[in-house]
Amino acid sequence: MASKKYNFIKTLLLIAVVLLITDIIIDRIQKPAKSENVVHPSELSVQKIEDTFFIVLNEYGIEKNWIKIKKVKPGEEDSVKIQILVNLPSDVPIPLVIRDINKIIEKDITGFVCEEKKIFGSTEIRVYANEILKLKAVLTPDKSIIRNRNSLSFVLSDAFDLSGENFNNFLSLIYPASCLVVPDGTAAVKADTLKNYRKEYTLLLNDDISDSKMKLKQGFQNEILRGSIKNILFAFKDAKILAVDEKSNIFNSPAYKFIRDDFQRQGINVIKLSEMIYLNGNDDADLLTRFNKIADDSTGQRQKVFITTFENFQKLVPALERCKKRGDKIISVSKTYLAQNKK
Repeated sequence: MASKKYNFIKTLLLIAVVLLITDIIIDRIQKPAKSENVVHPSELSVQKIEDTFFIVLNEYGIEKNWIKIKKVKPGEEDSVKIQILVNLPSDVPIPLVIRDINKIIEKDITGFVCEEKKIFGSTEIRVYANEILKLKAVLTPDKSIIRNRNSLSFVLSDAFDLSGENFNNFLSLIYPASCLVVPDGTAAVKADTLKNYRKEYTLLLNDDISDSKMKLKQGFQNEILRGSIKNILFAFKDAKILAVDEKSNIFNSPAYKFIRDDFQRQGINVIKLSEMIYLNGNDDADLLTRFNKIADDSTGQRQKVFITTFENFQKLVPALERCKKRGDKIISVSKTYLAQNKK
């Protein structure tokens, strides 16, 4: 009985050994086949991190001729074959560039380390993943290079008529903006407060002026027109631009030339509404597409003055952040070519 039990145990042990040897053989056969068909993760990581670095540089408006590639001999523990040398305009903060690189890499790669070291005014960046060097770059501030981008300005057609919370939201905008104002005695006090919030107003000349002291109408004698103009300028002392509605009766009247010349004689530039870029869209996506196309255009006038609604402007705020990041400037209308007196 004991002999049979011994033989049974011996058989089980033999089967276990055979299964173990078989598993080892299969594992060794399969591993080489697997390694031949799969690219090592580190090879992908180097390219991905370098691509991320160039994407961030592009977002800051860094031009290709400010970037140089230097070949380096990789060490035994390194996988990089190049060092990226970048000259940065002095208005591009290096810490923000590094921050944005970190943000993107963090989403896709775990266990990475980004080191920075100051070297005679330059900053060297080294990115490691799994303790292997994946990116080596040097950022050097250069006062001689400038991001030659566009200047963007906005006139909001309905902002002055907003009430309550919406008007407060307009005043709280971090960007300078102008609103259209039809001359009126009661509107003057409200317009005067705009400067406390880095906001401006652009006077609008149309047929809606109802204040008898400021009314400009065809058939008025020149002395009456001059008196109305004087009252407008007294009430709106900070006015720099007068925009005229080309569809109005006053614009298409013989009196317009006298009105225009008298305003310009007193330092107020008179423009047509059509000189601004009317910005609207069929939907939010269309609005953004139209804005980006105009804002990115560098072939014509580099100062873009848009006229749009407050609601549309709010939708453009994220796009304005991207514009500002790449070097575009958001400026007041009074600093644009439209405010240059044509007299």
